[in-house]
Amino acid sequence: MQALFRIGKGEPPPVPDSLSKDARDFILRCLQVNPNNRPTAVQLLHHPFVKRPPPTPSGSASPYLGRQS
Repeated sequence: MQALFRIGKGEPPPVPDSLSKDARDFILRCLQVNPNNRPTAVQLLHHPFVKRPPPTPSGSASPYLGRQS
């Protein structure tokens, strides 16, 4: 909720420095104060943060590899 209020006042909310470069860029693009400056859903789907496979505990890009049955 605090983020919404800050955006409404024209202030972007803080984004943690601990996030990856791609994650920070994705979030900052979404939090643009002016809605006309925000990317479309299609643009966001092509962002490197979305295209990169998520990390898994096994270190594999697939959530199914490394699982014990």
